[in-house]
Amino acid sequence: MAFESWGRRSLVLGTVVVAGLGYAQYRRRRGSAASDSRYITERHASAFLVRRRVDGGRLESVREAVAECCVDPDDPQPLLGLEGATTASLILDTGDDPELLWYVEMPRSATADWEDPESRIEAAFPLEHDALAAAEARVDRELLVHAVNPNRPRTATGADDGPLVVSGAELEDGVDVDLVQLHLKPGLAERLADRFAGLSRRVTAGELELGPVERWSGAMLEAENMYTESIVLERRPDGYVLCGYMETEAMGGVYDAYYDTWNPVARLSELVFGRVLEEPAQILEYPLGTGLEVLAHAVAPDRPRRPEKC
Repeated sequence: MAFESWGRRSLVLGTVVVAGLGYAQYRRRRGSAASDSRYITERHASAFLVRRRVDGGRLESVREAVAECCVDPDDPQPLLGLEGATTASLILDTGDDPELLWYVEMPRSATADWEDPESRIEAAFPLEHDALAAAEARVDRELLVHAVNPNRPRTATGADDGPLVVSGAELEDGVDVDLVQLHLKPGLAERLADRFAGLSRRVTAGELELGPVERWSGAMLEAENMYTESIVLERRPDGYVLCGYMETEAMGGVYDAYYDTWNPVARLSELVFGRVLEEPAQILEYPLGTGLEVLAHAVAPDRPRRPEKC
């Protein structure tokens, strides 16, 4: 089988699946040491995904505008968009209904006093262009899982001393950034996603801990050299979609690590993907074929790596 793919993203996707199947490992959070304090998770930081519709006949104009307005190697703020933002990417979907997607990571401490974080993030979209338009209907989005490697770089290329912002072309010699959109089968899979969303909210509130699942997931994160990974659930009128964002040293290395382990999170997720996703080949076969194009990627020079820095 030509498995050189994104099954390794299962750090978070696998956690979603495990959680949806029951999470017998979850325990009341009583300040125990079961939660691994080395890893930033959704308890400590959030991640958002904002979409803008794009005029299909003006894709090149949008590419040029991003390069001009959002790619300054020494100044990540135009792409980060908000004070306190730590990681951001602009990704172009050139499919039948073109969209420009903005991923942005924010520490919980930066958003704690916001009454409506989604609206505030939406208003901070980093590019204004007459070829862009807001979505006709607001989609219900909810962060399910967020995970950060305690050794992730503080440059956009992954080098010790490098630019803070790069174009998509410059990423070819640096980190790999990608986003995959996975449609859930209707019915049971959607109910499992809702169930996990409820659990995730309790984890974020400090009411529950992941216990061994968090340790297994953290081990996969480091083995794969996955720097930043998030799953956002979109409840769309036509069904549920898991949007998985990844920033990693190399996608090929993530795949190698994922299939070369008996880590319970990895192995269980591999079995379940085929049952809950409409097109499991999107993450279990290579190449991804997402049709998405990373236009720009930025990191804050002091972006946190461990929970105490959030």
